[in-house]
Amino acid sequence: MGPTPLSPDALTWRYFGDWRGMLQGLWAGSMQNMHPGLGAGVEQHSRFFEERWERLLRSLYPIGGVVFDGNRAQQTAQEVRDYHRNIKGIDAKGRRYHALDPDTFYWAHATFFVGTILTADNFMGGITEEQKRQLFAEHIQWYRCTE
Repeated sequence: MGPTPLSPDALTWRYFGDWRGMLQGLWAGSMQNMHPGLGAGVEQHSRFFEERWERLLRSLYPIGGVVFDGNRAQQTAQEVRDYHRNIKGIDAKGRRYHALDPDTFYWAHATFFVGTILTADNFMGGITEEQKRQLFAEHIQWYRCTE
């Protein structure tokens, strides 16, 4: 049996799912591309620079689905993971990269966690340290769906 998907009573549903959470999209994308392996993968395997908005819109459902798809969440997460299986190569500095290298793949996910906290703190009245810890536990639960 796989990891338990997040439920509607999860704080992630409340904060990540709020429309103001969309404000983190550009921030998260910018932060993600700062990772050398992820940035190289986007540069070499994506049309992001030609179609930023289209790329963002194509990503919304799968990423959101890992949180909101209920019993299908793990399947959605594995589909997201599998989109990245062939994204690999050598960056401009001669370093090998693969989108599924653990630090690269987790970096992308971690930006959603931090972005959720930033959104809650700056646009939703703030959250307590206890809520941040709960969000982190849910973040781990959400990430485990990709296993």
